[in-house]
Amino acid sequence: MKKNTLLSVVFALVVTGLMAQSEIPQQLQKGNLLLAVTSSISMDGSWGSEVFGIGFSNTKTKQGSDPAEDYYRCTVWNLLPRGGYFVIDNLAVGLEFLVSGYSEKHDDGYDTWKESTFGAGPFIRYYYPLDRLYPFGEVEMLIGTNKESYNDNDYKYNIFLVGGYLGVAVPLGERVTFDIKTGYAHLTSSHKGSEMEDYDHKYLTGGIVIAMGFSIYLPMP
Repeated sequence: MKKNTLLSVVFALVVTGLMAQSEIPQQLQKGNLLLAVTSSISMDGSWGSEVFGIGFSNTKTKQGSDPAEDYYRCTVWNLLPRGGYFVIDNLAVGLEFLVSGYSEKHDDGYDTWKESTFGAGPFIRYYYPLDRLYPFGEVEMLIGTNKESYNDNDYKYNIFLVGGYLGVAVPLGERVTFDIKTGYAHLTSSHKGSEMEDYDHKYLTGGIVIAMGFSIYLPMP
C-alpha cells in the first residue's frame, strides 16, 4: 500500500510538472548529461551508507588480565555511480550501477566470510525547479547478483529492487547540486538450491530509505 501510494505521488508530480512549465534552469535543460554518485541503500545491513566507501577494521578479544588477541579482520567497500540524459527539459533518464564487497577473516585462518554484489538498472528523475531549490520525483529499478562465500561454501542470490522517491537538489554552483531523497524501496533476494542439503529460498525486504549524493550537469559535447 505504501509503495503504491508513493509511486502514485511521484507519477503525479511528473505529470503536473509537464503541464506547468516555467523558466528552466540551465542545468536541467534538454540535451544535458547527468553524472552522479549516491549513497547506497541499506535496509538489511548488507550494503553500507557511504557515497563511496572503503574501510578496514580489526577486532580483538580480551579475557581477564591476558593481553588482547586478534579475533577477526574485516574489509568493506562500495561504489554507486549513475549517468543520465535529459530527454526533455527537467526529465532525465539513465542507468545506475551498484558494486560492493565485504570480507571477514578470523585470526585462526579458517573461518572466512566474503560477500560481493553487482547490480545495474534504469532510473527516471523529473525535476520541478523553484528559485533556489530543485524538488524532484524519481523511480528506479535494479537487477543484479549477490554472492556469499563461507569457507568452501558458496551461495548466489539474484536481486531485484524497485523504489520510488521524493527529494530535493540544492545547487552548489552552476553545474553541481547536493541531492537528498527519501522514499520506499523493495528488495527481493532469491536463491535456487543446487545440492541435496541446499534448498530454494527467497528474502523480501522493504522499507523507508533516505539517501544523499552529488550530481554534476554537463552539456553534450
